[in-house]
Amino acid sequence: MSRGLLTSQIDLPTSIYKRWFIKNTQEKHFELLIHRQRWLRTNSSLSNGFFRSNTLSESYQYLSNLFLSNGTLLDQMTKTLLRKRWLFPNEMVIHICSNNESLV
Repeated sequence: MSRGLLTSQIDLPTSIYKRWFIKNTQEKHFELLIHRQRWLRTNSSLSNGFFRSNTLSESYQYLSNLFLSNGTLLDQMTKTLLRKRWLFPNEMVIHICSNNESLV
């Protein structure tokens, strides 16, 4: 019988701790949700502008990387064609000049 009393006395603090811990975490969770909602309400007008700015920035980065990689690819192809003598420097100048004239 003394063993039963010891067991119930040992389990009592842990069960109280578990209840307190669960209650405390639920309260913290609700507090975080409330703070998040308040923050979203205050910053909703800013978030639309931020979304536009972020989208423009990402688009610029994508296009910039695309053009840079294509430029690098063009340089590599040109060097390879010149090295293998499938293309000559004077042909490139003529082609570039003819493209510039068509743009004007």
